[in-house]
Amino acid sequence: MFQGALFWMIMGALSVLIGISAVIWAKDLGFKMNWFKWVLVVLWYLLLLLTVASPLTLIGENEAVAGYRILPFLLVPTIILGVALWRYLKFEPKK
Repeated sequence: MFQGALFWMIMGALSVLIGISAVIWAKDLGFKMNWFKWVLVVLWYLLLLLTVASPLTLIGENEAVAGYRILPFLLVPTIILGVALWRYLKFEPKK
């Protein structure tokens, strides 16, 4: 499955769709986004892609044990940083 380009083409197409819909998503949730917040969102999304790609590449290279072992080490920080980013985006200073 991971030896061909089909999986990575699908991941790329989904990334484009996610990128296009991110603006609509932010407006619907009422986030006041500036360039700095967008940079943080893009960096977190790249971290998420790395979290998915690294273990799956190892599994595709017949190193399943290494893929399963690295997954929690990448997934836990990604989730923690995602929650922190969500709280930062929702934060509105009191006047």
